[in-house]
Amino acid sequence: MSPENTQRPQVSERLMLIPAILKNSTTGYKNVTYDRSKKRFVAKVRDGGKRVHLGRFNTAEEAATAYARSEYGRADAAKLLQPRPAPTAAGLEAIRQAEREGLTLVTSGSTSGYKGVCYRPKERGTKKYKLEVTAEGKSLYLGWFATAEQAALFYARREAGRDTSDLTAPPPPPPPPAPTSAAGAEAARQAKREGLTLATSSSSSSGYRNVIFKPKERGKKYELRVGFGGK
Repeated sequence: MSPENTQRPQVSERLMLIPAILKNSTTGYKNVTYDRSKKRFVAKVRDGGKRVHLGRFNTAEEAATAYARSEYGRADAAKLLQPRPAPTAAGLEAIRQAEREGLTLVTSGSTSGYKGVCYRPKERGTKKYKLEVTAEGKSLYLGWFATAEQAALFYARREAGRDTSDLTAPPPPPPPPAPTSAAGAEAARQAKREGLTLATSSSSSSGYRNVIFKPKERGKKYELRVGFGGK
């Protein structure tokens, strides 16, 4: 197909149109821009230090199809179709924490699966996920994280206007669970009257720190256990 050809693609091609990565994309497709002077959509890529022109088209979809047909687009599609490893325990906890905070982890077609998050397997140490976003046309580095989900959670908090000044700060504790009985509700009210805060925990089956729920136990089913002096 010549660069100026604007025929629509055959349905049987099964091409994958690659979505845009940049937030400020006006077309919604990767490597597709709109040329206002010529009133056409342009498909072009950078290969090393060179710019490769793939053609001008009447619609963004036709330009995206041209990119999808190219070796660059097919390489992107292959990456998107690769199965990603299941989240680790820390990654799953970050996903749960985002749900508790009412946040959405923004996904993308990157190797990590999340917007602005890049996986760097050769990076030293345990933190191999780099979070870097574009703000006002400039690249903004936000930190390294142990999992892609933790990086995505940090990004979601930043977008929501939450405090993210300390990269090492633990996430805020989850809200207390709903009381399961009248006695539990009264204990929560008493804590409030005394100006106390019940310490919650996302990893505890009870919802509270150091409180273990033992459903098979006879009688009282909640056990309180704390460490003291390293024991």
